[in-house]
Amino acid sequence: MREYVISESEAGLSLLKYASKMLQNAPKGLIHKFLRNKNIELNGGRADAHRVLSPGDRVAFFLSDETFDRFHDAGEESISYELTLEPERVLYEDDDYLFYDKPWGLLTQRDASGRISLNDMLIAYTGKTGVFRPSVCNRLDTNTSGIVLCGKSVTGLKKLTEAVRERRVRKYYRAVLDGRIDEDMHLVAFISASDGEGRVSVSDRPMSGYKEIITDLSVIRANEEATYAELALITGRKHQIRAQAAHIGHPVLGDRKYGASQEKKGPKRQMLHAYRVELPEDILDGMTVFAPIPADMERCLASSGLSDQGRSHK
Repeated sequence: MREYVISESEAGLSLLKYASKMLQNAPKGLIHKFLRNKNIELNGGRADAHRVLSPGDRVAFFLSDETFDRFHDAGEESISYELTLEPERVLYEDDDYLFYDKPWGLLTQRDASGRISLNDMLIAYTGKTGVFRPSVCNRLDTNTSGIVLCGKSVTGLKKLTEAVRERRVRKYYRAVLDGRIDEDMHLVAFISASDGEGRVSVSDRPMSGYKEIITDLSVIRANEEATYAELALITGRKHQIRAQAAHIGHPVLGDRKYGASQEKKGPKRQMLHAYRVELPEDILDGMTVFAPIPADMERCLASSGLSDQGRSHK
């Protein structure tokens, strides 16, 4: 059984629309059947499909984990956000640039789900001041946290976009990986385009349609259970770190899409965080931007015996 509490942003949806959002791969007729058979309940009982939800309402899905995950599109947990930037997550801002510490669960850019994205938040934020309509310049997976670079002006957007495209922006991630890695690694492989399920494949040899990927992995701390590592992107392909880590036998903890164990109790999302960005000299004099390690990653490090209470994770 899965139970969810309706948030302020979800209030106003009908029970049917909410259930359809949560079970996005299920036919509408099947959702109606679940409602009739009390496989979906509202506040402990049967409810009309068109009942409008209020904040604090509880919707329970009495389905097996396998059934729920199949219809829910498991692996990318859905979280609702308001159309506002959180001031404490703004890492830097001036007239041209805004750098934001994206929380996990937030889309970088809008997709077919219609959920609010960071780009939507930026447009709303700058729209209040009449500043040029902004855009994000790099993308993070929904369940990856950390630094997103945004251009607020024509000049800022152009300079950032060109620097990212030309690989003059150095990007570093922190990750908790399954199993022990004892030595730093220079990883070179080849990656496919994503398939119909949004997954990519990695090969050690060049293949038709595959592109080269390069990642430098530096071990911070390790034990028999897990490794805390910093990963520098030399190239920047979709799911590069996640797929390459799984390819070498050390998937990112919590990353169900790329093979992290689901048998043991673990994190709700992949333990991957865009931690540091080094800008080129022609942008803010080569500023280095940091995003603090998020609380859920700190908890994962502690539970894995990898926390370091005596010093910063920088």
